[in-house]
Amino acid sequence: MKKTVAIFGATGAQGAPVVKAAVARGLKVRAVARDLNKITDMHSDAEAFSATLDDVDAIAQALAGVDAAFLHLPMPVGPDDAQTWLTNFMIAAKRAALPLLVYTTSGPAGDRYPESMMVQAGTAGMQALLDSEIATIVLQPGIYLENLRADMIVPKLDREGILDYPPLDTSTQIQWTSHHDQALVAAAALTRPDLAGNAYEIGTKGSLTGEQLAKALTNKLGKPVTFAPLTPAEFGQRVGDAIASPGAAFALTDLYTSLAKMRDAEMQVNLSLIEKTFDVCLTSVEEHIARW
Repeated sequence: MKKTVAIFGATGAQGAPVVKAAVARGLKVRAVARDLNKITDMHSDAEAFSATLDDVDAIAQALAGVDAAFLHLPMPVGPDDAQTWLTNFMIAAKRAALPLLVYTTSGPAGDRYPESMMVQAGTAGMQALLDSEIATIVLQPGIYLENLRADMIVPKLDREGILDYPPLDTSTQIQWTSHHDQALVAAAALTRPDLAGNAYEIGTKGSLTGEQLAKALTNKLGKPVTFAPLTPAEFGQRVGDAIASPGAAFALTDLYTSLAKMRDAEMQVNLSLIEKTFDVCLTSVEEHIARW
């Protein structure tokens, strides 16, 4: 009998690949998001279910009868959003007696990272789940590779051939995580209740320096790309201005100031362990970029 899994944020950049990966593994998927029509358009092979993380009753209904669920938190607007959403989900998960949760921190989290507001918030969220009565597997990605496809983040890349992100030292070997590699691991984790109680740092193969990344983008774009990183403050201000959010500017400046303290290979993750544990084959950064 097929296992049934609920994927939250099923129409978003993180959730949509998990739906596809779970279907590919032969799982019966309940795709959960706000807009039923959008879910149906994107995932004809999944059950569409409308719910938001603001509604405990709707979350509990979405979780009713499933064997496992995948959760990531949306980008918060207010300072209390993330805590409210996670609390709501935990209440609903207990009410529905959810057998297994696979949760991604959606960015760097854990004790090995220098302190920052975003790292500490991500770490607190994962620890709250691991300390709860909900059987949870936590995934801790690095920096999302798909950031490189957002004009707001790399506005000079296509136009001028300048890669000024991430705002890190040229010698730093950056641990990227593609949404698609995260989805492969998440879909596998949804069938592994034996791994509950553990947290795993995940990533995409090839922790590249900014200059190595520029070379991969040169090959993709067919024109020279130069790595000329902004400072963390400049990057935070740019994104904050783009979305009219001083809070985001502060948080991103704080995060990348923290990450900038990690030198050379300190960001690297043991991906052989991830491939072995979850029986998946991860893709390299260069291969992902070539497919864009």
